Amino acid sequence: MPECRTDDNSAMTILITGKIPLNHSLIPELHRQGHAVSVARTPRDTIFAYASQQPDLLILAEQEDVAATFQSIREINPEAQALLVIDTANPAYFEPLLEFNNVSFVPASASKKKFLDTIDSFMKLTAQKKRTEADGRIYDLILKSLPFPAILFCEKSLKPLFANKPAQDKLQDLDYTDEAPFLSALSDEVRNNLFTDIDAYRIHSLNSVPAYDRYWDLTIEQVAPSVFMLLAIDTTDQRRQMQFREEMERITRHDLRSPTATIVGMSRILETEAGLNDEFLPIARILRETSERMIRQIDTSLTLIRLETGSLKPDAYPFNLYTAISAAVGDLSQLVNDKQLEIVSMCDGEPMQEESSIVCFGEAALIITMFSNLLKNAAEAAPSHSRISITIKEEDGYIRTEIHNHGEIPVSIRNNFFDRYTTYGKKNGTGLGTYSARLIARASGGDISFTTSKEKGTTLIATIPKP
Repeated sequence: MPECRTDDNSAMTILITGKIPLNHSLIPELHRQGHAVSVARTPRDTIFAYASQQPDLLILAEQEDVAATFQSIREINPEAQALLVIDTANPAYFEPLLEFNNVSFVPASASKKKFLDTIDSFMKLTAQKKRTEADGRIYDLILKSLPFPAILFCEKSLKPLFANKPAQDKLQDLDYTDEAPFLSALSDEVRNNLFTDIDAYRIHSLNSVPAYDRYWDLTIEQVAPSVFMLLAIDTTDQRRQMQFREEMERITRHDLRSPTATIVGMSRILETEAGLNDEFLPIARILRETSERMIRQIDTSLTLIRLETGSLKPDAYPFNLYTAISAAVGDLSQLVNDKQLEIVSMCDGEPMQEESSIVCFGEAALIITMFSNLLKNAAEAAPSHSRISITIKEEDGYIRTEIHNHGEIPVSIRNNFFDRYTTYGKKNGTGLGTYSARLIARASGGDISFTTSKEKGTTLIATIPKP
């Protein structure tokens, strides 16, 4: 016997009319299953009840003018579902009913289980229909509420099937008899890839597509066989803002770099040719190292922005990783001294020294910046008077660098640790350190991840390609 179903999609409204021998036991069982059941006695009552209730299922048993009654109901609803209870010993009664489609027949002598199984089949079809209709209403509501153009189009004709209001407002030449908007702006290669194997559902994303004198980010998703949905987000203003930002960065970099380069040159003269005594020589060295670090940061700032936008590929070449690690450690000298931290570097189980040769592949200035950010993060998180360990291992195709400290990454930022502007408990933190570090790593063909716990501390893991 079918299980009790009380969810909205499974429960049906059922109208029973005519003489059914099992009515006395069938109706209570249908009620128990959650269906709403009503009964009509005469053909006139049946037509009136159906017109007013529009039930999901009509169970029509023997009565006067049964064929004419059902014909009237089909005029009210051409898709009316019906279970016709027939007397197999009276062909003259049920033969006219054979002309109707979308109906099922059950003998009047059938068991209660047969009736319930047949009704259960109707219930499954009805539930699926209700779900489809509900999904369609939700889908239609979502499309209409989107603040940017959304278009449904057919793969075979490429003509629009539906366009929401933003599409109609922003795409003035939208015509349902022509090809869907934006498709003409796609290359032949993109179009061929888009409509290959259309039975496999897929999503395509295209950035900065020029069309209608604007730039658009397009998402084209197959939502049904041969039916695609196109979403278009206008990114013209964002592109202009980004271009303005890049231009300002270039100007800033140029204006800052020139005087900083002068400081670098003068500090080198002071350090090597001014004959400073032992008291002032360290000051000249600190001045030179600080100004050189500032030069690197200025040169890297614009590069990071261009990496974000994908407009720049790193100028990669083989170089000794020891150089990058040493420069990054040097950038932290003040913070290390303030917190009295110990930094230990190991390579394949041995202390890392100047003659150590670990050749990696990337743009040295960017890799130095990456390690500076990672080491600064480790130093800021490490407890005072603790150790930061740097462990370097060579793996197939990569160099793996692990930076460990005894601090723990707060639970609240672990899931977005590498996102832009993620910071926690730092008075002057920008939230860009780990974000830019991973950006550099991935642009260089590597990646960054981490492990963290209260017991074991935090390990930042960076991989960089080998030549």
